[in-house]
Amino acid sequence: MGSDQFRFGYFTPKYEETVAFYREGLEFHSIEAWDRTPDDRGTLFRAASGVIEVLALPASDQSDHLWDERPAQGAFMVIEMDQVEALYQSAVEKGLPIQNELKDQTWGHRSFCVREPNGLTLYFFSELKSS
Repeated sequence: MGSDQFRFGYFTPKYEETVAFYREGLEFHSIEAWDRTPDDRGTLFRAASGVIEVLALPASDQSDHLWDERPAQGAFMVIEMDQVEALYQSAVEKGLPIQNELKDQTWGHRSFCVREPNGLTLYFFSELKSS
């Protein structure tokens, strides 16, 4: 069972911009990438205990992939991390689109949100230490 893994994957018409957002903007580690054909490109990023899989939206209607062309609605990613303040400062310095500034939440999180190039919200948080 050591190979079990959670992935959040999605197709994007903004493949290069999205990969740059995760790689340079958030400095997520790329664990795999492929560029077999214009309709078969993807990059996997380590995100806490899971993986974000960014796939280029195929231009051809002959692709074997199934996808939904609608923009993401009501979906968001939640990523817990130890150094949420450091990531927030880096995101601000790089001019990433901050959706909600860093703050303490009543439910026990210190968190902030950014919006990635496809409109998807990423919610980053650390648990607040109880006194």
